[in-house]
This record gives sequence, C-alpha cells and structure tokens, in this order.
Amino acid sequence: MPLSLKNKKKQLVPELYKFTSDFNSVIYIVIWNSLGFFFIEFIMAYLIKQVLNYPAPQLGLFFSFITLGGLISSIFVGYLTDRFSKRILVMIGSFGRGLSYFGLYVAIIFESLIGMYISAFMLGMGAYLFWVPLDAIISEKSSKYHRSSAFGKRRFALGIGIVLGTVLGFSIFGLASFFTPNNVFIIYGAIPIFGISNFYAGIQFSRKVDEFKIFVYPEDSNVQNSLLEQELDSTIEKSKTQSSHHYFLGIILLFSALLLSAINVGFYRPYIQPYVLENINSNAALVAWFYLPTSIIGTLIAPKLGTIADKINPYLVISIASFLGGIVTWMIINSGNLWIFAFLLIVDNTIMLTVGFVFVNFLSRVSIKHRGKVFSLITLFESIGMIVGPFLGGLVWESISPQAPFIISIIVEWSLIAFFVVGIWILNPYVVESLENKKDK
Repeated sequence: MPLSLKNKKKQLVPELYKFTSDFNSVIYIVIWNSLGFFFIEFIMAYLIKQVLNYPAPQLGLFFSFITLGGLISSIFVGYLTDRFSKRILVMIGSFGRGLSYFGLYVAIIFESLIGMYISAFMLGMGAYLFWVPLDAIISEKSSKYHRSSAFGKRRFALGIGIVLGTVLGFSIFGLASFFTPNNVFIIYGAIPIFGISNFYAGIQFSRKVDEFKIFVYPEDSNVQNSLLEQELDSTIEKSKTQSSHHYFLGIILLFSALLLSAINVGFYRPYIQPYVLENINSNAALVAWFYLPTSIIGTLIAPKLGTIADKINPYLVISIASFLGGIVTWMIINSGNLWIFAFLLIVDNTIMLTVGFVFVNFLSRVSIKHRGKVFSLITLFESIGMIVGPFLGGLVWESISPQAPFIISIIVEWSLIAFFVVGIWILNPYVVESLENKKDK
C-alpha cells in the first residue's frame, strides 16, 4: 500500500471534518497576544516590591486592577459578542491590550504607581474584550464533536506564546541589566514589543479571519441554520411548558458550581508557591525553575488533552478527575521534595485542563444564539473567583494554618462533583448542538 494511502487510513478524522479552513489563522493570533503573560506578572512583582520598595498591598492592587478590568468588561462583552461583529471586538481587544502595554512602559519609566494601576485596568478590560468573542469564533469554526480539541489548540498556542515571550523578555531584561543597569528604557524594552505584537495580531486577525465562515457539517450543509431555528423554536416551546423549570434549574446548578469552583481555585492556587518556599525549599530562584515548567508542560500537551476530552463521557471525566485532583492536592502539600512537587503539579495542571476542556465543550454547545453571553459568564465567574478566593484563602492561611486552604479546597472540590454532574444531566436534553446523533467519521 502506498505511504500516502496508509497515512490517510490512519487519519480517521480529516481536518475538514473538524475545523474550518481558516481555523489555524484564528489560533495563530493567540501566540502573538500571549507573549507578555508570564513576563509582565513576574516583572511587575519585582519592580513594585523590590525596585520601588512599595509594601505588599500596593503590589496586590496591581493584579486586582487587572482582574477588576476583566470583571467590568465581562459584564457587557457577552451582549456585544452576540449582537455585533466578533472580528471587530477581537481587534479592539488586541489594540486595547497593546495600548495598555505602552501605558505600562511609560508608567514604569516615570515610576508612576497610578499609571501602572490604570494600565493594569486597561489590560484586564482588553483581555476579556479579546477572549470572549475569540472563544465564540473558535466554537463556530469547529465541529461540536471536536470542540475540546479546538480549545486545546488554543491553549497550546497560549503556551507557545508564553514560552517565546518569556525567553524574549528575560533575555532583554538580563542583558540590559548587566550591560546598562541604569537604562530603564532598555531594561523594560520588551514591554512595548509585546504591545506591538498585540497590534500586529489584531491587524492580522482582521485580514485573515472571516467570521462568517462557520463550520459546516459534511452530512448537512444547513445544519448551523437548522440548529439556530431549532433553538429559537425550542425557546418558544419551553416558555409554554414546565420543561423551562428544568432548563433553568440545570443552568443555576451548573453556573453555581462554576462560581464556587472559581472561588475554590483562587482559594488555594496562589498559595502553592509560598507553601513550597516555607515547607519544601526556601530558594526562590530554584523553586521558580521547578514551578514555571509545570504550567508550560500542561499547556503544550493541551491539544492531546482536548482530543482525549472529546472522546470521554463528561460525567466520568468530571467525577474521576475531580476526585483525583483532590488526592493530588493533598500529595502536593505533603511532598518534601522539589522533583516530586513538580511532577505532582504537572499532574494537577493536566487534570484541571482536561476538566476545563470538557466543561467549555459542553457550555459552548448549550446555545448558539447566546454563546457570547455564556463565555462572558464563565469569565465573569473566573474574575470573581480570583478576587474572592485569594482573600478568603489568605484569611484561612493566617487564622488556621498554611495547610488549611488546601484541605478546605479538597473538600469543596469533591462536594462540587454532584453539582456539575447533576447540572449537566439536567441541561443535556436542552443542548442545541447535541452529540447524541454522533456519527463515526
């Protein structure tokens, strides 16, 4: 058998059965938009605390303003996504983030803390103006049978961008600090480069992505329109029957679980690194080298995780993964070795990513008409979680013990399994893009 035919037989699902022809152009923008993620987080903590010698609350406010900007934009961006051009919203988000990087660069040069806060707020607003419509576009340009894989590719692009941006940022920062230690223009020169990359991404996205080109199922060229008509008809029917109560009960259960889960993640995740520094190894630089790769590795294998998530029963994934996640968290706080800690954190991140892909897959299929609002709610709850969770976790850390946030989070994670499973079970009959009639490709 010729090699080409052999490869075709192995490729059970061709790309055209998974994504639109311009899907890679959509994913490509994520690399350019994510270059500054890790570098900005690290450099601003270093600058505000170590260089400018501001107290910890001032440092915390910088990250709070990023979250606040995202929280405010998530309130209205879902509405805009469902009613206006998603391509234009993505471009506005990209340009907004680009401007925020330039604002941050100027604020650093003039050592203006207020300027840093304003730029952080703009960065948060631009981020969600970018992510919500982009996620809606990714959903429209991918098959419902491969939606987790689509978001896995997005996560992979995010990881590539973080790696490239981290290498570029720290190379400029390190070399400039060594050769021109007093020249802040060069030391922080990577920041405006990240701003330019966001401008470039917005322009390229506008040029190469056609938001009206949606995924068409080979077995039915009119499936998207028929699904939308079905959704509109079922909405009218549900308003006349008792089934609407079941629908809203499923929505309430699922999004309540999402909110509590977001708070729970914020409750313990920020304290993993401080816990390791106090109980496993006090060398911050060494811990950082072990900590960073654990996040990147999980991100780089995201496409494979997404492919796996597409094939597994969601009830099974959420139940087993949440249970194992609690056990892994317990093992992390009881590990006494950095190598074991790094391995367990990779496992923990892998579990979180897989569950996240399953969950976003399901929610992306609940509604076509209100898909933007769904993604907006997800980002809204994530923002609330990152505001409320760390504050509550810090109180528990100080008032009870450093282990307490992790133990409580394990209990909460296990308790939420029922909410997620029952919520999906109730809502599943009302999903517009149902997988019940899945065909073998």
